[in-house]
Amino acid sequence: MLLTTLPALLYIGLIVYSVFDVLQTPPDELYRLTRGQWVAVIIVVPLFGAVLWLLATGPRRGRHEHAPGHPSGTGWAAEGMTQYPVGPDDDPDFIAGLARAQRKRTLTRPDEESEKPEKEDPDN
Repeated sequence: MLLTTLPALLYIGLIVYSVFDVLQTPPDELYRLTRGQWVAVIIVVPLFGAVLWLLATGPRRGRHEHAPGHPSGTGWAAEGMTQYPVGPDDDPDFIAGLARAQRKRTLTRPDEESEKPEKEDPDN
């Protein structure tokens, strides 16, 4: 049962992925055909059309750029949009602010050791 279902699911997944990929691709990145023509080719000749679309467009067409200056090379930024750090631990300004706050706290807080009265010896 699974051996007959798996190829069918992969086939349907490939077709659906290809159609959605065509619909999300900017018009200037479509290869030789219009968006409607690509969808028609994928639907009329499903396996051939989907494979042709994937071969024609390559691995990734540069719709997504790596975030500039992102240390790990991950994180995606849409074209024309400013990429901000994902979490506070990725934001250098946040980390610097934490360090400043910690320094300020230690400078303004009196030393706990010097405030404690010395223990008197009960034997005296």
